[in-house]
Amino acid sequence: MSRTRRITVKIAGKEYAMTVPQDDEEKYRRAAREINELISAYKGSFVAEPEDYLAMAAMQVAVNKVNLEMDQALSDQIDALDEIGREIDSYLNDIKQ
Repeated sequence: MSRTRRITVKIAGKEYAMTVPQDDEEKYRRAAREINELISAYKGSFVAEPEDYLAMAAMQVAVNKVNLEMDQALSDQIDALDEIGREIDSYLNDIKQ
C-alpha cells in the first residue's frame, strides 16, 4: 500500500495543501513549478487578470497532454504497421521456399 504525505505547493502566489502518494511528491512539486513558470511567461507576454494566466497555463498543459496522447497513438500505429510488414515478409519468404 502506498504511503501518503501532506504537502503544500504554491501556484500563482496561493498555497494549496494536499495529500499525495509519497512516491509522487516530487511530481507534484515539479508540476507546480512548471505551472508557475508558464504563468510567469504569460505575464511577460500580455496583461490580464490572474485567472486568465491560470486558464492559459491550464490550456497549455492540456495541449501538451493531448500531444503526448496523439504521439503515443501514432507510435502504436507504427508498431502495428511494422508487425504487419514482418508478417508479410514472413509469408512471402514461405511462398518462395
